[in-house]
Amino acid sequence: MILALSAALIDPASSQTEEFESLEFGFSAEYPRELDINLLPQDVTSGVEDPVVEFSASGVMTILVGASEKRGLSLERFSSRAESGYQESSENFEVMKSAAGDLNGVRSLEKEYLLEDESTSIIMRDVFLNGEDLIYHISCRAEQSAFRRANLLYFDSFIGSFRLLTIDEGVTGEWIQTSSPVWSSPALADIDGDGELEIVVGTNEGRLYVFNRDGSKVTGFPKRAEDYIRSSPAVEDLDGDGLLDIVVGSDDGRLYAWNGRGEELSGFPRLTSNSVWSSPAIGDLDGDSGLEVVVGSTDRGIYAFNGDGSPVCGYPLITSNSVWSSPAIGDLDGDGLLDSVIGSSKMGTDILAIFLGLYTGQVYAVDGLGSLLPGYPVDLSSPSLTDLSGSAIGYSSPILADLDGDGSLEIVIGASDGLYALTRVGEDYRGFPRKTTGSLQDSFIAAGDVDGDGEVEIVGGATDGRLYLWRSDGSDHPGFPIQTGGYVKNIALADIDGDGQQEIIGGSLDNRVHAWRLDGTEVDGFPKVTLGNVDTTPAIADLEGDGVLDMVAGSDDGRIYIWEISGAFGDHEWPMVRQNLRHTGTLLLQ
Repeated sequence: MILALSAALIDPASSQTEEFESLEFGFSAEYPRELDINLLPQDVTSGVEDPVVEFSASGVMTILVGASEKRGLSLERFSSRAESGYQESSENFEVMKSAAGDLNGVRSLEKEYLLEDESTSIIMRDVFLNGEDLIYHISCRAEQSAFRRANLLYFDSFIGSFRLLTIDEGVTGEWIQTSSPVWSSPALADIDGDGELEIVVGTNEGRLYVFNRDGSKVTGFPKRAEDYIRSSPAVEDLDGDGLLDIVVGSDDGRLYAWNGRGEELSGFPRLTSNSVWSSPAIGDLDGDSGLEVVVGSTDRGIYAFNGDGSPVCGYPLITSNSVWSSPAIGDLDGDGLLDSVIGSSKMGTDILAIFLGLYTGQVYAVDGLGSLLPGYPVDLSSPSLTDLSGSAIGYSSPILADLDGDGSLEIVIGASDGLYALTRVGEDYRGFPRKTTGSLQDSFIAAGDVDGDGEVEIVGGATDGRLYLWRSDGSDHPGFPIQTGGYVKNIALADIDGDGQQEIIGGSLDNRVHAWRLDGTEVDGFPKVTLGNVDTTPAIADLEGDGVLDMVAGSDDGRIYIWEISGAFGDHEWPMVRQNLRHTGTLLLQ
């Protein structure tokens, strides 16, 4: 299979951009004679044949083919780090046939994957580092078709691009290095009571870190779970001692809670029967002035625990399938007590869906006693002969917002085929669902008054690279969706330039953190480039109380990135994952 790649090349000497329709026509920019190549795999794909991407180029570029280990030795084959359940080191990737040589003429990149998992895709990216000034990306992506049959996938299209990016101060800027990928979104809170905010985050090695702004670790941390921490930590005074505590889930099936000194809270950890990818939410479910913690587990359970670790009466509630989603907490039925809303997957019920193993989605709304609210659970649309995808819910988590200003909360959640909004009794809210071309089932959506008109807007990124901005009636905001060039799955909203409007901030799977204005243009100084995917929601706050706004994001490269982004800023309506430190996922406009 032949791929014609579009190219945008920036001449390092002149900083001018040349556009080419295809690299088959070649390019004449000068490059260093030797460039290191690093493979940064992002996902994996499957197919019935090995995809081969061929590209041609004029000019000469001497390259070292293979990964460089710490001692600087060049390897003949790349070792692919698989992050989707495959072995840590794999020989499945062979990038070029020769170990080194001139890139002049046709070279091919061969991907030799034939995987059983139907749900994954691969992006292969080679990063050429030229000193500290330039970074050169060669990338290609294999996308699976929407048509699926049992144990059979085929490749729908290949997307490739050559880009040369100038690294600004924010790219190489400040970071804190951990030893494994960061899929847990950071929380910014004064954990040790020193008057400054610390960075609280989990990593894939199972450590819960608390860092000071200068990168030093807070005394008593890190803490160790027995498996990955993909859950994002919630922060609140859980035991009533006047000091903040940290609550987070782990793949080991436990819900952990520590105080600011790194000591386990009495009654914790609490054990479920399977992994806890869900991020916990904290609130007073029963009106007793004490706080409870709600969390989902892949054992199909929705759990609630008191501040002392004891189970809340009526919980767990068992759903029809795994719960990857994170709960939202708010008074949905207007009785003055908090309710919990969470998404779950459900096996399709017709013969076709059962045969193909296809899933739909369900939304659960539960009161403080573990009882379902009237009208729930709600089944989203099921797979059919014309649309095999259905409305699956993966990690997408519901949010609560008063869309029509009547004082009642509505539920909004992303799914594989679009955005859904439900009333308190489980009916479709007017103007919804909204269909999208890409999936929202793993996206973390956000809500806020983005344009300053006093009404709620909803923001979400889809797998096809589109960023959506919906009005509360379901209509697209003028100028949206926009094409971002990457999957922006984690959204925050904050006024980072003091213009009175919320900027849309998102981590992306193209190694960037973006910030867009309402007109679709990027804020000055953005995007910020990292050396790994940003699969976390950025957190925005003034860490040191010095009047300068900071932004913190975790990355697949194991780094916690910190940027000082503004000295003039306004209010923030969704400044972190799940809106606030309690992770209630609820927007209450003033």
